[in-house]
Amino acid sequence: MPRFKPDNHNQIPMVVIHYYNLLQPSTFEHAVCYLIEHKSNLSVFHAKCRNDAPSRLAV
Repeated sequence: MPRFKPDNHNQIPMVVIHYYNLLQPSTFEHAVCYLIEHKSNLSVFHAKCRNDAPSRLAV
């Protein structure tokens, strides 16, 4: 007989938030996100995320 985790109805539900849908164009937050993703050189941080092996992706 398979074993399952017990059901807990008192747990906090997980709410999925899509941050890109919340960023409105022409706002400071949108500008910062665009600058970081498209105009910044983030290669200095790549050495800290050594995950070249086939394992879980760095977040």
